[in-house]
Amino acid sequence: MRHALIGLTALLSLAAPASAATLVGYAELPADTFAAGPASGAYSGAGLRGPARFSSQPVQGFSGVQFGKDGSYLFLSDNGYGSKANSADYLLRLYRLNLTAKTAPAGQGKVGVGDFIQLRDPDRKVPWLIVNEASPERLLTGADFDVEGFAVAPDGSLWVGDEFGPYLLHFSADGRLLDAPVATPNLPGLPTLRGQAPIVIGHRGSSGTRPEHTLEAYRVAIEGGADFIEPDLVVTKDGVLIARHEPVIATVDAAGKVLEATADVATRPEFAARLTTKKVDGVDVRGYFAEDFTLAELKTLRAGARPPALRGKTYDGQFQIPTLAEVIALVKEVEAKTGRKVGIYPETKHPTYFAAQGVNTSQLLIDTLKKEGFTDPARVFIQSFETANLKDLKTNIMPKAGVTLPLVQLVSSADEAPYDWAAKGDTRKYGVLTTDAGLKELATYASGVGAYKRWIIDDKGATTDFVTRAHAAGLLVHPWTFRNEATYLLPGYANDPEAEMRQALRAGVDGFFTDFPATGARVVGGYTAPEVRSPQNPAYALGTSSAAANVGGSGGFEGVTLSPDGKTLYALLEKTVTGDLPGQLRLHAYDPAGKQWTLAGRYGLDDTANAIGDLTPVNATQYLVLERDNFSGAAAKTKRVYLVSLNEKNADGTLKKTLVADLMNVKDPQGLAPSTQGGVFKFPYVTIENVLVLDANTILVANDNNYPGTGGRGADVKDANEFLWLKLDTPLNVVAGVGRK
Repeated sequence: MRHALIGLTALLSLAAPASAATLVGYAELPADTFAAGPASGAYSGAGLRGPARFSSQPVQGFSGVQFGKDGSYLFLSDNGYGSKANSADYLLRLYRLNLTAKTAPAGQGKVGVGDFIQLRDPDRKVPWLIVNEASPERLLTGADFDVEGFAVAPDGSLWVGDEFGPYLLHFSADGRLLDAPVATPNLPGLPTLRGQAPIVIGHRGSSGTRPEHTLEAYRVAIEGGADFIEPDLVVTKDGVLIARHEPVIATVDAAGKVLEATADVATRPEFAARLTTKKVDGVDVRGYFAEDFTLAELKTLRAGARPPALRGKTYDGQFQIPTLAEVIALVKEVEAKTGRKVGIYPETKHPTYFAAQGVNTSQLLIDTLKKEGFTDPARVFIQSFETANLKDLKTNIMPKAGVTLPLVQLVSSADEAPYDWAAKGDTRKYGVLTTDAGLKELATYASGVGAYKRWIIDDKGATTDFVTRAHAAGLLVHPWTFRNEATYLLPGYANDPEAEMRQALRAGVDGFFTDFPATGARVVGGYTAPEVRSPQNPAYALGTSSAAANVGGSGGFEGVTLSPDGKTLYALLEKTVTGDLPGQLRLHAYDPAGKQWTLAGRYGLDDTANAIGDLTPVNATQYLVLERDNFSGAAAKTKRVYLVSLNEKNADGTLKKTLVADLMNVKDPQGLAPSTQGGVFKFPYVTIENVLVLDANTILVANDNNYPGTGGRGADVKDANEFLWLKLDTPLNVVAGVGRK
């Protein structure tokens, strides 16, 4: 289904007529071209060393191009033989090439290989072990970095983009690493109320994996990464707050069948006489109620999973019903052992129902929090589906207790209503609270709104403006409830619970309730990680799990260039960062002088399976981007050069792009290239990674041949390095500082 994800940018591009540039120059470097250096190609894809396949260093795998001296060109070699594991003996270099274009049928194209700049780290700027760690020159290899685009700074130094980190690497003009690799910050953040990281709330603990509202469910939630755990609170006969979802702990029908239970009370004959019928929020409920049991009696019961048909009974009968005090003790225990400060998010259940029995659950909650010494406003949210009790907490109970804690108004579906309203004959529904006026009034007593998730993402899967409006009222937004099971997911998520969570986070929610906090923490971590890291990042080789990677393998800086004034370095990722919309790539701007990063924009791929190959300037606001599919030969379809504008965006927020040249449909009326057929030249290599503006009318394009790869010109033909001079149908708006001087 990946082709169904083509964005608005792609649709606009595909709808436009393809620009068939004209081939006005051609040259070719044979695949088997070598330069001086040690033997190479000894490592397998598994990193095992065997005999070297090559007696020296192949001149191949060009992944970036810039102008050199005296009419030459500098080409950056790629990382080696295709992976980190098999490239430990491939040396990273920039080769100086002298190109002579074939411009007429009788002419001849030539590629002369000159000297090279060896990238190295003799001053030990790289803070981790490299392949040539112990050697004096510490020559860098394809197992150390996956170098891609590069730029030549006004002072002659070199800025190189790496995909393994991803990093920016700063070298002297002769290839000496000048600074430690510059890591890539995880820039965009999320549109939360104050720019803060969203919180993950373990809904009834880790209730998707353990019986809800048990110390074990809370413990697993904390271990999974929950920032807060949620105890729903009801009251025992002897006035103790315990964690249960409802006052009824088992419902029973007229025939005696247990309909639902969170504890095994219905199996205990000693409690059979406690079976009764009560009216809860206006509805008759038959079952066993917590307030009819002392705490000691409840402690003899054991909890069960809910719903058992979906979540099984593996852990049934093992865990007690905890008190609020015990939940707080667990949180304190975790803090003492790990230093991690987890919060609690208690809900006072059915306050009107309990008030009728003479119990003020809000007062009891504050009294318990004070007694247990847990009143840090950064670690407690108090929530309720009713309104009057929250207002009482705000204006009366908390001020008298000398406590100030954030309150959250829970908002259920549009067909339901706060029971304290209904009990007084008020016919309004929850929808009233979701209007701009309702949110503004809600903000007078609450710090946040705990909305049913369909207020955030409707039943068609579309993001609403609820979060934006709630934030405008100064309210945090913590929707409920996100679950992993397919039965709770809209069809559009294709059984991927993380996709639903990501959509909510992109909408700007400040946190969310989930039955599977480990999943929630993993998703949030993709946004809140301080750095963008690929699975090849050296941190993972040092013991950190590569599961924390948030960009695909070798998905780092494929395109790197400098602005025409030489002051801003632009670096475009090859792959989408986890959590970003599929097919959108981050374009970073880096100020070398101030060492500051910003996000310059997002590039939208024609297809989510595509990748970019290079980036080069036209003027201060326009840049050329190479975009390609991952196919070669007859299967190749998309090999394109786009013009993107930093100042113009599409409706989806991506940079506006215009097709400049379709490399699968290049006019070659003179037959300059040997592969041209019927006056049409095609460039069907997997990776095309070099583009450079020569002048307003002409660009240079070259491929990365992935030596000793095959497939571009035939299944058994080694791919050569081909160099194209293309005259564009429409001139570029080139400024001084761009093009051959």
